[in-house]
Amino acid sequence: MFNTQFNKAKGKTGVIVFACLLLLMTFIYQQSTNKQDLLGLLQQGEPSASQFKEVEGAYKSYALYNQEGTFLSYGVISSASGYGGPITMLTIVSEEGKIANAVLLDDSETPLYLKKVLVAGYPENFLGKTVSEPLEAHEDIDIVSGATRTAKGMMLAVEKGMYQVGENHLGLKVPPLKTFHFQWQDGLVVLMLALAILASSRNMKKLRLWILVAAVFVLGFMENVSLTIGNYMSIIALKMPTFSERPIWYVMVIGVFLITLFWGRNFYCSWLCPFGAVQEGIYRALNLANYHPHPRLVTIARKSRWFFLWLAALLALLLNNPGIASYEPFSVFFDADGNTSQWIIMGIILLFSIFILRFWCRCFCPVGAFLDFTALCKRKASAILGRKSIPPKSDKREEGCPGQCAGCLKEEAQQTSLLISSDKILAAGIGVLWILIIGALLQNIGLF
Repeated sequence: MFNTQFNKAKGKTGVIVFACLLLLMTFIYQQSTNKQDLLGLLQQGEPSASQFKEVEGAYKSYALYNQEGTFLSYGVISSASGYGGPITMLTIVSEEGKIANAVLLDDSETPLYLKKVLVAGYPENFLGKTVSEPLEAHEDIDIVSGATRTAKGMMLAVEKGMYQVGENHLGLKVPPLKTFHFQWQDGLVVLMLALAILASSRNMKKLRLWILVAAVFVLGFMENVSLTIGNYMSIIALKMPTFSERPIWYVMVIGVFLITLFWGRNFYCSWLCPFGAVQEGIYRALNLANYHPHPRLVTIARKSRWFFLWLAALLALLLNNPGIASYEPFSVFFDADGNTSQWIIMGIILLFSIFILRFWCRCFCPVGAFLDFTALCKRKASAILGRKSIPPKSDKREEGCPGQCAGCLKEEAQQTSLLISSDKILAAGIGVLWILIIGALLQNIGLF
């Protein structure tokens, strides 16, 4: 018996080590292959260039020449923050002070957001514009609804390049460049985060409902800043947005992670997640059946989160795009934007949420798995150091618990009966969702 358990633990450790090593090797490979030939890069914007000379500037700037040594144009490589991370553009400026070309070199955007911007005519709509005028001043350049941050990020990256050439090399008067973006809506997000931390630390359960309702409208519909696994992949892939351009990204992504790590409690999922709040609202408003899912099904589904998290991370690192990892249905629900698989995932999750409290949070959410693991690391570290870890508050089911409190685990342990018909439906639903998650990732990378 002991040997069997030891062998199982040893095999599990081996799988985890192999999976982590594969991720590390993928990251190293991508970083090494990401170094492109500079002349080849510049030729994407100026095909006639055969020589270049680096010139002065805050952003990488080059004077481009043809084979005879005749000056052609200036090329600037600059980045700005989009929705998922930095967007890198190559801006080609002619000697007459006009944008001769603009090429997207790299991005961290969710493919559907980027596609919206490209279909709207970006970056071709920048061509021919004078470098001394803001791009937003032109009537033929519209901010794309549903992909505002991506469009503005691409626009800002080009403006950085064209303003630098205009001022440093053409002697033109250029408008000041606004690179710090913090709006009043971002202030609401900070306020809600602070309130959730305070209410959770003091166990103010009466405030929890109101915080969740506000989170649905502010974090969900107004700002669409639900945490996704793509956010954390941006850190691992070293493709984070610039702080001054997206300070709210740092407040939410880095802030929630650090608080969870030092506090040892995943407060975000229970107190602040807008999609979790929607599921909980559906359950409490529409649930009429006293259905308790079989613990074995829940356990299998919860363990599968780690496989899909690993798969999403592998694809994101392999293709050097953190946005690929975001397969959650959040953008579909709050922004009506997502691939076909994400739309179907959302429908199934909302349907099952009538019968199972926080079905997505409990069985599929990669962010929940990551934050739970982060909190667990803190508690284990505290135990090793001889400090008292945070125990479960009681055996009673916690308010809005996504299936992890002592009450939930005790309730599941008591259910040892064979699968009933409802459990078989749930098992089929879990299997379909596994297929759809893989489908969402494949659609993100453009396979179908």
